[in-house]
Amino acid sequence: MATKAVKRSEATSRLMSLLLRPHTPAFAAGAVLFLILFRRSSRFRFVARMTGYIIAVAIACLVGIASAPLMWLIGTPGYINWVVARTFAVVGPLFSGMRYRVIGNENITKTPLPCVYVANHQSSLDIIGMGAVLPKNTVVLGKKSIRFVPLLGWFMWAANNVFIDRKNRGSAIETMAKVAQYLKEHTYALWLYPEGTRSHQINNTMLPFKKGAFHLAVQGQIPIVPIVFSTYYPCYHQKKWVFEPGEITIKVLPPIPTVGLRTEDVDALLERTRDAMVEALKTIETKPFGKLPSSATKID
Repeated sequence: MATKAVKRSEATSRLMSLLLRPHTPAFAAGAVLFLILFRRSSRFRFVARMTGYIIAVAIACLVGIASAPLMWLIGTPGYINWVVARTFAVVGPLFSGMRYRVIGNENITKTPLPCVYVANHQSSLDIIGMGAVLPKNTVVLGKKSIRFVPLLGWFMWAANNVFIDRKNRGSAIETMAKVAQYLKEHTYALWLYPEGTRSHQINNTMLPFKKGAFHLAVQGQIPIVPIVFSTYYPCYHQKKWVFEPGEITIKVLPPIPTVGLRTEDVDALLERTRDAMVEALKTIETKPFGKLPSSATKID
């Protein structure tokens, strides 16, 4: 009994000592204020989760930058994107509250490289889905300006990803032709977003597709693997400042062959791919984990 009393007294003394430190009351007050605002304000939760999401992206990029020299040294630069993707697949949900579920992953594992992965592009949250399914030996197509973004651009450059100048159509076409040859020579896959920009859609739609990915696939005679991320709304809506935890569904569709196709078949290939992806988008959803704020359920 005496021993328990002594331990209780020591614990109380340590707690009082901690509380009497100069910065402890301010820290405690800040923590309490954070929790109150987080519970009561959907806008505050949006800012907090977006901040956490950005921190997760920074962590994943730093891992990529740190691992790049080793990957190049041992002759596996195609693993750099995969390392970053898997890192983000772990830390992204922890910081943002967004989880993921994958349907049809066998369409990735059973499709031999080279191939072209095309995914719908809704927002920056797409990186979570990419982290969940991006395989080894895959490079990402991005706009030229990304190279100058701190951390993200540095890692993408170190991982030997592909950058194009969208404003220069001739240069972009020439780059895509070179990429097709590059994929075949190194047995790599290419990941890109054929919409070309973020749609921020809330009603299971997609923007018109650009032809670059399909010209590349036809030139290289390599298959296209469509990947569809469920609509993030109502868990996420940038204009409404809504960012609530939920489970994103990712659906990987069967590969679409391009062997025997020619340039004149590109339009039909594009339409076939987009139609399949839009139909798949209508069959999946992002499920919220809890009650959503009223602003998230009102469509303007």
